[in-house]
Amino acid sequence: MKNSFFYDLGKAAFGTLDMVLEADKPVTVEALIGECRSGDLVDRKPGGFRYINIQQIQLQPGIGKYRFPLAKRPPWCKGGLISPLPDDEIAPFRYVEINGECRVKSIQRNEIFPAEFHDEDSSFISSDEKLNQVWEFCKYSIKATAAFGLFIDGERERRPYEGDAYINQLGWFCCCADKTIPRNTIDYLLKYPTWPTEWQLLMPVVAYDYLLYTGDIASVDSWMDILEERLLEKYVGKDHLLYTDETDPKDIVDWPIKERDGYEFGETNLVPNCYRYGALLAMEKLTGKSSYREKADTLRQAIRKSMLIGNRFVDSPGSEHSALHSKIFPLFFGVGSKNECAGIENAGMCCSVYGAQFLLDVMFGNGMEFEAMKMLCSDKERSWLNMISQGSTITMEAWSNEDKPNQDWNHAWGAAPCNIIPRQVAGIRPIEAGFKKFAFDPHPAGVKEFSATFPIVQGRSIHVEYSNGKASITVPEDTSAVCKGKELTPGTHSVEL
Repeated sequence: MKNSFFYDLGKAAFGTLDMVLEADKPVTVEALIGECRSGDLVDRKPGGFRYINIQQIQLQPGIGKYRFPLAKRPPWCKGGLISPLPDDEIAPFRYVEINGECRVKSIQRNEIFPAEFHDEDSSFISSDEKLNQVWEFCKYSIKATAAFGLFIDGERERRPYEGDAYINQLGWFCCCADKTIPRNTIDYLLKYPTWPTEWQLLMPVVAYDYLLYTGDIASVDSWMDILEERLLEKYVGKDHLLYTDETDPKDIVDWPIKERDGYEFGETNLVPNCYRYGALLAMEKLTGKSSYREKADTLRQAIRKSMLIGNRFVDSPGSEHSALHSKIFPLFFGVGSKNECAGIENAGMCCSVYGAQFLLDVMFGNGMEFEAMKMLCSDKERSWLNMISQGSTITMEAWSNEDKPNQDWNHAWGAAPCNIIPRQVAGIRPIEAGFKKFAFDPHPAGVKEFSATFPIVQGRSIHVEYSNGKASITVPEDTSAVCKGKELTPGTHSVEL
């Protein structure tokens, strides 16, 4: 009576597995859980860090309940933090396979999702089905990867990184107004920074975004001394530029290495200096101190003097190369103008899933929204729809297994559309702490119709209906919106776009 059973649970999720199995005699059966399939079986060799676990389970005669055994994971790097679920380890899986002399009465995946995340709190539906698919895919990715109570990078390391947290936090706040996981993640990262220069410099920006969405001034005040350290002042040379070494911190530009578009590194580099400029401006906004603006202005002049050749930024002083990143980041942080960063719209997606966050932001914000929308809805190799077609239900660490052979399939840093669609397509972005005021600046970019709802603090939400150039927006109590220079008070307003 050797049987084989295969189950597709629809989407991958972090959790445990309970099985009710029946056997006629004492017997050992084989059980598998995994993220990838091979035909109607679990893929036993998915490669990299695509999850697979194979166990031999001893059954007793009769009907019994068995839990798939999962080994304890070690504490996270440096921080010593352990999963907030001390009694059970959890794993990301979608598929279950059971082989042996038994009958399966039931299987149950005990899914771990954040209690604060409610699917109904946020929604986006449009006339473009591809855009809808991308939204749902990325929204679910934010939800599913928050199982640990912190924003983690993925299954391989299960630890926070600043670059991941920047994208993850924006996506979280577009779907959920609760501040607990974002605050805990910032606490962790300020205590345990990671090695990339740029990602340490992101922390003032992450803290400022947190303030805009939550209004939690007390937490921000408690972070200020360490945020000052994240400006990396001790690595600044006499010419006001950053000079980091090859250890910690180390300039990253993008990751994996092949996603850098041939970036030419020097003793000092354009991209991390742009990040530092953005960090100084964020500190000015957090503290109100003009000294940060003065340092930022001095840095901007130094960058432009050494790395703006004619009307084009280069990767580093002395280089003649201008990678896509040397166009994106001066424009994103305000070091350069659109004319000085020309060519972004024609470069394609020659950056990582992380870099895509900044690429799409600058395209939507600088008159390239139609090209950006094509990227959002593309089904080419480097796209979110292609992640889905490869079999993943949570965003990947890279565009494909070929791009990063050791990647995992549960990396929320690949979920940029979860914040790009609310912030740029629907055009809702906070501009005062605690969402007291927000910008309403939609970029439908050819999408004929959409309906969107996004939560803000204290149980309120913003609702937008758009159709063929006309929008209706509901502004909640205790806040206001700015649209085309006009302030919108609480209530429902019709707007011509």
